[in-house]
Amino acid sequence: MLSGVKSTKSFRWLIIISLFVTQLDSGIISTNLSSMTRELMLSAMQKGWVVSIYTIGLLLATPIMGNLIDRYGYRFVFLTELAFYFVGVMGIALSQSFPVLLVSRLIQAFGSSSLLTLAISLVFATHENKVGSKVGTVGVWVSLATIFAPLASVISLARTHNWRSIYFVLALLIFVLFILGLWLMPKHQEGKVGSFDIKGNTVFAIGLVMFNLFLSVGIPRKSFLLSICLIVLSLLMLWFFIKIETKRENEQKHVLISKRLWSNQLYRKTLFNGMVTGLVMSLFTFFPSFIEASYHVNSRRAGSFLTLMAVGTLIGAKIGGFWTEKRGALQASRGAMLCVAVSLILMFASLNSFMLFLVALILFGIAIGMVMSVTLQVMIVEISPDDRNVSLSLLSISKKMGMVLGITLVSLFAGFLDATGIKAMLILLVVATLIGSIVLRKGVSKNV
Repeated sequence: MLSGVKSTKSFRWLIIISLFVTQLDSGIISTNLSSMTRELMLSAMQKGWVVSIYTIGLLLATPIMGNLIDRYGYRFVFLTELAFYFVGVMGIALSQSFPVLLVSRLIQAFGSSSLLTLAISLVFATHENKVGSKVGTVGVWVSLATIFAPLASVISLARTHNWRSIYFVLALLIFVLFILGLWLMPKHQEGKVGSFDIKGNTVFAIGLVMFNLFLSVGIPRKSFLLSICLIVLSLLMLWFFIKIETKRENEQKHVLISKRLWSNQLYRKTLFNGMVTGLVMSLFTFFPSFIEASYHVNSRRAGSFLTLMAVGTLIGAKIGGFWTEKRGALQASRGAMLCVAVSLILMFASLNSFMLFLVALILFGIAIGMVMSVTLQVMIVEISPDDRNVSLSLLSISKKMGMVLGITLVSLFAGFLDATGIKAMLILLVVATLIGSIVLRKGVSKNV
C-alpha cells in the first residue's frame, strides 16, 4: 500500500508528531473551557456539549476513516485528517457563538479520528520485528501529549490572557505538518480495489451516535420517552447494519465487520477488553473533581495531579511494548488487564489517604498505559492482519463507547450512592477488568 515506506523514516515521524499535536486537545479544552464559557456566555448544558460533541465526531469519523485508509492509502487519509483539523481549530479560534464553536469542534474531531490508527497501521506495514516496542513508542508520544497539553495551555493563558491563542498556535503547527506531508509522503500508493461501504458506514455511525446520545443525554436527563426513542433508533440502525453487511459479504464486497472476524472468539474478546479499557479511562474525567471534593485541594491544583498519572502511562506504554515483545500480545494483554485490576484495588484502599492515593494514581497510570497504548492494538492486528485498519478503528470505537458508558455510570452512581460516584465505580471496574483478564486467560489456554 505504501511504496518505499521503509526508507521514509521522516514520514513515520511526521505522523507521530501530527498525532502528538492532535492529542493535545483533551488537555487544552479542559484548561480553556472555563474561559470559553465566560466569554461566549455558555450555559451548563452548552458547556457539556462542547465536550461531548467531540466524542460524537470521533464516533462518526473513526469507522469511515478506517475504511478510507484501505481504499485510498495513507497519504490521502493523512492529508484529509490534517485539513479537517486545521479547519476545525481555526473555527474554534475565530468562533463568536456557541453554534460556530460546536460545529468547529465536530470538524476538529474528524481531523483526529484516525491518526492513531494510521500511526499503528504504519508500524505494522513497515516493521516485521519488534512491533510491540514500536507501538509502545507511539503510545509514549500520546502520553507525552497528555502531560504537555495542560502545561502549554496554562502558559498560553498566563502570557496572553486569551484562550484563543493556543488554538492559533495549533492551526499553525497543523498547517506546517500538512505542507511537510505534501512534500514527504510518497505519492504512488495503491489502496485496495473495491466499493466503499457507504451505507454500512453511515448506518453504523448513526447507530453509534444514537447510543451515545442515549447514554450521555437520555439517561442523565432521566427522560423515559427520550431514552426509549434513542435506544429504539440504535437497535433499528443495528438491524439495518447487519442486513447491509450480510448482503455485501455474500457478494464478496468490502464490509466494516465481517462474520469471519466476528466468529473469532479472541477477536470479540479483544473488543470487549477495549470497551472495559474505555470504562476505566472514563475515570480520567472525574479525578480532578474527586481530588478537590475528597482532599480539599484547590480546583486548579487538583487537575495538575493528573500529570502523575500521565507520567505513569508513559512508563506503562514502554513496559507494555517490552512485555509484548517478550511474552506475546495475548499474554501481555491479559497481564496488563490484571495489573489494571490490582491498581484499582490499591486506589480503592487508599481513598482515605491523599499521599497513598497519589501513589496509587501513578501505578494506575502505568497499568492503563500498558493496555491502552500497546497490547490490545498489537493483538487485534495479529488476529486480523489483512483487516488491520478496520480492526484498529473498531478497537478505538469500543474504547470510546466504554468511556461514554463509564461517564454515564459515574454520574448515576454520584446521584444515587455518594457525592462523587468514584467508590462504586472503582468496585465495578475491578470486577470488569478481572473478567477481561479471565476471558483472555481462556484464549491463552486455547492457544498454548
